[in-house]
Parts: sequence; structure tokens; C-alpha cells
Amino acid sequence: MTTITINGYEPDCNCEHCGRPLKLGVVTDAKGTIGADCFVKLIARNTKRYSGNGKPGAERVREYALIVTRGTANRHGLYGAWNTFELAS
Repeated sequence: MTTITINGYEPDCNCEHCGRPLKLGVVTDAKGTIGADCFVKLIARNTKRYSGNGKPGAERVREYALIVTRGTANRHGLYGAWNTFELAS
């Protein structure tokens, strides 16, 4: 099981996955700085954690990146490995 962790965000950068210019890039441990849409494409489904298609939306991933950077996870009720996801094979 390979995982990817959200470590923060970087404003005004390019996606290292597809090369697109980004207003807010998600900094990860495994893939560098990528866009939220590319992040959602890379992770595996987890229907126990997320309803519907089993993945968080791109907007939620951006919110997670902001929460990590600000260090306000406890305020949002996020504990444990909430910012770690399994990569799709």
C-alpha cells in the first residue's frame, strides 16, 4: 500500500503531474506540488471514509492543504491520519 500525504499548499505554481498553472498547489510527500484535481485522480477509492464515489472533491483537498498549513486540524475536528490517502494502483 503506497500512500500520499498532504503537507501544505503553494500559491501560484505549476502542477508537477500535468504542468497546468495553479492558483493553489497541494504540496505532497510523494508527488511534489500537484493540483487538487490531479490529486483526486491519483488516490484510491475509500467508500468507508467518503460517500458517493469514495473520494473527496477537489475543493475539499484544497481546504485540507490550507488546514495543514495553518495547523488548525483540531479546530476542524480532524485527528489521526486524516491527510494521508492511498494511491490508486
